[in-house]
Amino acid sequence: MAQFQFLILLIFLASQCESAKARLKLMWRTFDCVTNPDYISEHKCIIIEPEKSLISTELQYIKDVTKFNATFKLFMPRKPSRNFQKVIDVNVDICQFAKGIHGHRFMTIVIKAFGKQGSQLKCPHPKGLYVYPNINIAENLPAFLPETDFKIEMNFLTSETHLFNTSLTGFLFDPIKRKPKTT
Repeated sequence: MAQFQFLILLIFLASQCESAKARLKLMWRTFDCVTNPDYISEHKCIIIEPEKSLISTELQYIKDVTKFNATFKLFMPRKPSRNFQKVIDVNVDICQFAKGIHGHRFMTIVIKAFGKQGSQLKCPHPKGLYVYPNINIAENLPAFLPETDFKIEMNFLTSETHLFNTSLTGFLFDPIKRKPKTT
């Protein structure tokens, strides 16, 4: 009997998560990028207006990159102080990931957000212009996430140095319950 009740509870929670996913919206506050000028000559990192739910990035690589890794960190507020606490910290070999050798759900979410341009994350990574328009991370977020502020840090690195570091801040909110806070 206890197993049956547990199964009913899991089904209920799954249905609640799916409805939560449908109602939560993501809004970005900041998108900061720092590039290594020895590898990247020009870059753009922008939040697309007016809804502030999409981001776009352009990078002009001036050198080929044979191999690179990426670190992804997710920070969420810690109650009651509201200081950010790291909840995910992943280091991924992009070359292996591009070949389909991966295993971290958070990385899959990030790559899905890149859409068709995700295929540009390959090795070797030849010099040239890389454009990642209209990246929509909200479409692929897990349903269990609560309304919250958050911060994401992504760093792309070679074995010798950093290529590109970025930091995003934003929040998830229920538009039915409240209007987005823009501060």
